[in-house]
Amino acid sequence: MPKKLMFYLGCALLVGGAFVFVWYGYLQFTMFHAQRVASRIIDEHAKSNSQPRPARSIPHTLVILPPRSGEPVGRIEIPRLHLSVMILEGASPMILRVAAGHINGTALPGTKGNIGIAAHRDTFFRPLREVRGGDKVLITTPYGTFRYVVDTIEIVDPTAVQVLRQTRDPQLTLVTCYPFTYLGSAPKRFIVHARPQV
Repeated sequence: MPKKLMFYLGCALLVGGAFVFVWYGYLQFTMFHAQRVASRIIDEHAKSNSQPRPARSIPHTLVILPPRSGEPVGRIEIPRLHLSVMILEGASPMILRVAAGHINGTALPGTKGNIGIAAHRDTFFRPLREVRGGDKVLITTPYGTFRYVVDTIEIVDPTAVQVLRQTRDPQLTLVTCYPFTYLGSAPKRFIVHARPQV
């Protein structure tokens, strides 16, 4: 191979590597920034409540205005897995790049029905690989903290939308892609069902 061609190929590889490095840094910065801003908003709203409420085991019926797309909904935590991530309204690719997303059309924390929360398997929901029945899940919102316990885990096809069906009783459903180590668009969905802690 001529030396000139080797030189240009080397330059192209260096430029490409630098671009990938800068892009990765940008993604990490936007993720960190979105998490920090959402956390500050939720914490400030929670502090501004005139009557602080203790953590609730069973969500009460509340009148809650649905947030707009991209607005903070709360924070989800699974202490045993050291999972803690902010939840934004919506599940678009842009939102899931920087946070967990509250799935449109599902219940909100503190109301009756099935709450759907999605996140990527290779970022925020990666710790779900180790989830098991009985794990505690907390969702902190400006209007209270709600506690859940992992009930069942299942692996389904992407078309199995029944996992998000509405329920009369409060329920929490976490959704991510599966298998966790799959490269590219994963063929299955990993579903975690949780019920209110009593």
